[in-house]
Amino acid sequence: MKNRIVIGLTGAVGAGKSTAAKMFRDMVLPVFDADGAVHRMMRDNARMKALFENRVKGSVVNGEISRAVLSERIKSGDLDVRALEKMIWPFAEEELQSFFERHSREPLLILDVPLLFEAGWDGYCDKIIVMTAPESVLRQRVLARAGMSEEKYALLRKRQLDEKEKCARADFIIDSSEGIEPVRRRLEEIRDILSCAR
Repeated sequence: MKNRIVIGLTGAVGAGKSTAAKMFRDMVLPVFDADGAVHRMMRDNARMKALFENRVKGSVVNGEISRAVLSERIKSGDLDVRALEKMIWPFAEEELQSFFERHSREPLLILDVPLLFEAGWDGYCDKIIVMTAPESVLRQRVLARAGMSEEKYALLRKRQLDEKEKCARADFIIDSSEGIEPVRRRLEEIRDILSCAR
């Protein structure tokens, strides 16, 4: 019998991934928040800050890696998004391994990772949930966010794997446009199915 099952949770920006992650937390399941880990490391990880200051001069402001500076460098063409991700992922993977160690006895673990496939982290997962929604819904949700623009939205979408390919590689697909309660019920069903599969 397998000791644990690792569930990857991913989806396009605006697809409801964060809402699904919160629902899993409400079920008292451990959730690895990749975005949260990166933000924390930008503030606290001395080795990461030293690397960024060496490779992207001026990116460390007031003791932390400045997302605003990185955004400006990407916008101006001085910094490639792929190069940025290659700098971040090794540190994020250290955080992931710490998460696995802390929760080594838990039966179900959730990896909340927007770029799950792009980072190659689907290899850590036994099952994958892709949150999705019609493009018109995704666009409306994301553009309603503070500080979001058409340009930023296009950049975010460009970074992510094609939606059809994500869904083709998923074990479970959940359309968040159906509403909060249907999503919650489906996540509970998946939890129960996988708990029984151990």
